[in-house]
Amino acid sequence: MINGHQMEESLKVIGQRLVEIRRDMGATQKEFALKIGASIGTVQAYEYGKIPKGDVLKKLSELGYDLNWLFTGFGTMKISTLEMDIDVERKIAWNVAYYLCKRTNTSSDPKVFADVFLELHDWMVLNNRKPEEIRAPAEITAQVIDFATQRLNIR
Repeated sequence: MINGHQMEESLKVIGQRLVEIRRDMGATQKEFALKIGASIGTVQAYEYGKIPKGDVLKKLSELGYDLNWLFTGFGTMKISTLEMDIDVERKIAWNVAYYLCKRTNTSSDPKVFADVFLELHDWMVLNNRKPEEIRAPAEITAQVIDFATQRLNIR
């Protein structure tokens, strides 16, 4: 269990990591505030250990900074371009599935359809990355797709 002192120290470390991010950007507190949509006073509070709000965290992530590193110190400060590319590709795939579903009335809930589609996409990508000798065969892939269509009540 974390006591009050440990929590305060953890928040200070997160504040120090935010300073590192700002310096990585080569930004003053004022410039950093503009980039993340906050006031200078808010940036100063963050740097002294106040947890940034969700919209600020989203902006930091969009700017290529790893929130896992910010909160835990694990990994690297910046998200790799490969990870960013994969994230963008997943968002595109989800949007294509969502709007395709809406346009074709394939399912009553386009969001659920897109979520299931992305689950299938991710499963197939991960399976394809495995060495061929341990990769699931085509019959298993077909079963996974059949299961997804049953979940969506489509055929």
